[in-house]
Amino acid sequence: MEGNINTQSEAISSTLDIYMGLAKSHLGIISFLLILTRCQSCQEHFNKHVALFVFGDSLFDPGNNNYINTTTELQANFWPYGESYFNPPTGRFSDGHIIPDFIAHFAGLPLIPAYLDPHNNEFLYGANFASAGSGVLDETQPTIAVKLTTQLQYFTDLVKHYRKNLGDVKAEQLLSDAVFLFSCGSNDYQILLENNKSSLLYDEYVEMVIGNLTQVFKVIHEKGGRKIGITTLTSLGCLLPVRAERPDNTCDEELNIISTLHDKSLSKKLQDLTQQWEGFMYSKFELQTEITKRMKNPSKYGLKVGNSACCGTGPFRAINSCGGKRETREFELCDNPNDYLLFDPYHPTEAANLQLSELFWEGDSKVASPYNLKSLFQGCQSSQGIFNKHVALFIFGDSLFDPGNNNYINTDPGFQANFWPYGESYFNPPSGRFSNGRLISDFIAEYAGLPLIPAYLDPHYNEFLYGANFASGGAGALVETNTKFSVLDLKTQLQYFSDLEKRYRKDLGDVKAEQLLSDAVYLFSCGCNDYLALTSNNLSNLHYEEYVGVVIGNLTDVFKGIYEKGGRKIGIGTIPPLGCLPYVRAQQPGNTCNEELNTISSLHNRAFSKELQELTQQFEGFMFANYDHSTALSERMKNPSKYGFKVGDSSCCGSGPLRGIYNCGGKRGIREFQLCDNPDDYVFFDAPHPSEAASRQFAEHFWNGDSKVTSPYNLKALFHGTCLLIS
Repeated sequence: MEGNINTQSEAISSTLDIYMGLAKSHLGIISFLLILTRCQSCQEHFNKHVALFVFGDSLFDPGNNNYINTTTELQANFWPYGESYFNPPTGRFSDGHIIPDFIAHFAGLPLIPAYLDPHNNEFLYGANFASAGSGVLDETQPTIAVKLTTQLQYFTDLVKHYRKNLGDVKAEQLLSDAVFLFSCGSNDYQILLENNKSSLLYDEYVEMVIGNLTQVFKVIHEKGGRKIGITTLTSLGCLLPVRAERPDNTCDEELNIISTLHDKSLSKKLQDLTQQWEGFMYSKFELQTEITKRMKNPSKYGLKVGNSACCGTGPFRAINSCGGKRETREFELCDNPNDYLLFDPYHPTEAANLQLSELFWEGDSKVASPYNLKSLFQGCQSSQGIFNKHVALFIFGDSLFDPGNNNYINTDPGFQANFWPYGESYFNPPSGRFSNGRLISDFIAEYAGLPLIPAYLDPHYNEFLYGANFASGGAGALVETNTKFSVLDLKTQLQYFSDLEKRYRKDLGDVKAEQLLSDAVYLFSCGCNDYLALTSNNLSNLHYEEYVGVVIGNLTDVFKGIYEKGGRKIGIGTIPPLGCLPYVRAQQPGNTCNEELNTISSLHNRAFSKELQELTQQFEGFMFANYDHSTALSERMKNPSKYGFKVGDSSCCGSGPLRGIYNCGGKRGIREFQLCDNPDDYVFFDAPHPSEAASRQFAEHFWNGDSKVTSPYNLKALFHGTCLLIS
C-alpha cells in the first residue's frame, strides 16, 4: 500500500510538473490550454473547464500569507515546507501538494493560484483566497490573517473583473458552473478555547460560527455560485499539541464535543439551504472521520506513523517549530514524509492529502455526501445516483417515441394508441404510447433522473421544465410522409420546439435559457415511416440512394435548426431492418423478409453515420450518440431466448400470420385481434412496435452501451457532460 501511495504521488507530481513547465512559455500556454480543453478521458477531463474557488484556512492556503503582514506561525514559505515538490517553498502547510491542488488536478485544472500573489491576475480557472489562521468570525485573528469576510470581498471584486472582461453571460455561466471549496472553523474554536474553555456556551457559539458561514454561502449564491464543497472539522481534542499537554497524552473529549456539535449543525444547515435556495448543492467531506482512522490505524492506509508529526519537536513532535523560524527554533525532521499522516503538528503530509482528496473527489455517501466533488464538477450523479442538476430532454420522431401527441390531433386510429390493450402493463388509462407500457424515451428519462417527459400537445402540461416530447406516430423526416393523416412531420415538431425556446427565453431569461438548451439532450427516432410509406410498386423503380439522400438531408436540416437554437447533443438510433418487421413479413409470400426494404435500411444507416461524422466537423461542439438499434433488434428476432424472450418473430397483439396484421385493440380495419398472455415474453407488442421489456433493453444499451452498441458516445456520457469517446 505504501508503494502505491508513493507511486500515485510521483505520477501526479510528474503530471503537474508537465503542466507547470508548459505554462512557462508562450507556446506552452497554448498547449496547456489545449490540454485543458480537449477531452481525453471521462475520469480526467471535462468538455469545458469548471472553475474552482477556494476559501478557508491553512489546510487550503497556497501561500496568500506570504503577502500579508503576519507572524511566521502563520506562514510556511521556508524549508522544509514544500520539500517533496515545491522549490522554493510556496507557503503551503505541507511537504508538497495540499487538498485543493489534487482536487484541481482531478478536475483537469492547473494549480489554482493564491489570490494575493502579484504574479497572478487572470484567474481563468478560479482563485484561492484561503489564509492560514483565518476564521469564520471576524474576531478570529483579524490582524494577522485574511478573515473569511475579507476573502468573500476579494471574490466579489473578482466577480466584477469577470463581468467586465467576459461579459455578463459568460461570467454568470462560469460562476454557476464553478465549485466553491471551503475549510474553515477550526481556528474559531481553537482561539476561543485557548482563552476561556470552561465558561463556554458551546451551542450558542457554534450557531454563531455556522450563522456567519451561512452568510458567506448566501453572498456566493447571490453572485451566481451554486456548488459548495466543505470539510468537517478535525477532532480538535486529538490535535497533537493538545494531546502533548495532557498527562496521559490522550484526546481531550471536551474539545471533541465542540467539533461534533459544529459538524452536526453544519449538516443540518446545509440540508436546509438545499430547500431554501434554488439550485444549491453541496459536498460535505468527513475529514474528521478519515483523519481519525489514519491516526488510530496508519498501516491500514499505507502509512507508518499516525500519532506523531514528521516535522517539529517535543512529544509527538507536537511543538510547532518546523523550519526553525517560529518561537521554538529547534526541530526534528523525519526521513520520509510519505510515512506520516501529519507533516507538522496540525497539517497532513502530501501523501495523506492525496488520500483525503481522492475520497473527497469520488468517495461514496459515507465519506462525501450527498454528492462527491467529482459529481459537482461533472454536473452528473450524486453518490446516490441522482443528477445534481437536471439536464433537459427533448424528443422528436415517430411512434417509437410518441407518448400520446396523436391523441390531440385529427388523425386515423392507425396512428393512435390511446385504447386498450396499449399501456396495459403500466398506464391506466392508456396514454397513447405504442406499447404495452413504457417506451425507450421513458426509460432514458428515468436513467437521467427525470420524470416522464410530457407530450407537447397534452393540454394538461404547460411548464416543460424538464423538456418536451414532440414525437408523433406516423411522422417522417419528409413533410409528404403520411401528410393526409395530419401527423406532426419533423419540421412541424421543430417549429413547436422553436416556440418553446422563445418561451424559455421569456420566462427564464436568455442566460438560463441558453444554458438549458446547450446542456440538453435531443433524442430522435425518425426515418422508418418515410421508407415504409413506399409501396411495393415504386420500390423497384426507386433510386434508393437519391431517396435516402433526401430523407437524411431533411433530418440534417432539423439538426441544424436545433443547433442554431443552442442544442449540441443528439441521440438517435439506426433504422431497424424494416423488411423483417412482423408488419411487413405478414404481407410477404411465405412470410419472408422484404430484402428491398432491408437494403434501404442499410443504405440509410451507412449514409446517416457518415453525415453525423461530418456534422461534428462542421458544427463546433456538436456531439452525438448513434445507437445500433438495427443490430439489437435483429439479434433478438433471430435468437430471442438469448435475451430473455420466448418469441422474436411474432407480435403479442394483432392477427393473421405472425400476428402481423396491425389491428391491435380492434379499432383499425379488422376488428378481431389476438392478445398474448405475457407481453414480456415477446420482442414485439404489436406488429411494428417493441414491447416494454424490449424497449427497456434497447434503452439500457442506448444509455450505457459500449462503442460496439452506441458510438462515439452513449447517452449517459451526453447527459453527464463528459467528452469521453467510449471504449
